[in-house]
Amino acid sequence: MEKRSLTCLIVDDEGSSREVLKALLKKFCPTIQITGEACNVDEAYKFITELKPEVVFLDVQMPGGNGFSLLKRFIEIPFQVIFVTSYDKYALDAIRCSALYYLMKPIEVPFLLDAVDKLNSRIENRNTQKSQILNLIHNESTPGIEKKIAVHSTDTVVFLPVNEIIYLEGMDEYTSIQTLQGNKFTSSKNLGKFEEMLDSFPQFLRISKSHIVNINYVDHYTKGEPCFITISAKYTFEISRRRKREFLDRIKN
Repeated sequence: MEKRSLTCLIVDDEGSSREVLKALLKKFCPTIQITGEACNVDEAYKFITELKPEVVFLDVQMPGGNGFSLLKRFIEIPFQVIFVTSYDKYALDAIRCSALYYLMKPIEVPFLLDAVDKLNSRIENRNTQKSQILNLIHNESTPGIEKKIAVHSTDTVVFLPVNEIIYLEGMDEYTSIQTLQGNKFTSSKNLGKFEEMLDSFPQFLRISKSHIVNINYVDHYTKGEPCFITISAKYTFEISRRRKREFLDRIKN
């Protein structure tokens, strides 16, 4: 099926970055029609309300208000968002936990193509992105509130409080997530993606090829080799040899 054309707005305070993205879109993404560009949040808000783009490539770090503050101005968000950012661990953590798309500067063509390729299907499911952006704003603006991560499970998006996750188990390209309440969710994201999403939460540790555990729920572990840990009194896992030292250091601290 031929993909329809989509209009977009580029929001970035650096003129050179806007020019690079425009050139890449024109060369590699013919279905994306650039209708405008903005260099700050106020200008972006004005153009979005006037031009009504279907997609906004949104820089995170901008003077006078970041990309997140722009989203907070909208009661409803009538466009798809692809974040564009230099390395900013805090911003990336919030975006990853909400399972939203982002591109790192300098932008690499394969990642740009992948993000654009999925736009049409995402536009058809606006409610999913709305929930994800609300979770992003929640995580980004309320540092004292318990963080949640977005988990795509079949045709729904579930927001799980991070502290209620006991362990994650990788199964080929899928991940099973066990919660404190006894619920289990299956996500189409692989375990490596969740390891990336949970990187800023020190209670999570990858102990083997197939498992990430919440060490806050470790009841006991065995000495010697092999080393086994028991979580919440009923889940037992073996720690790989190369992960054992990190586990011991983490559990002692």
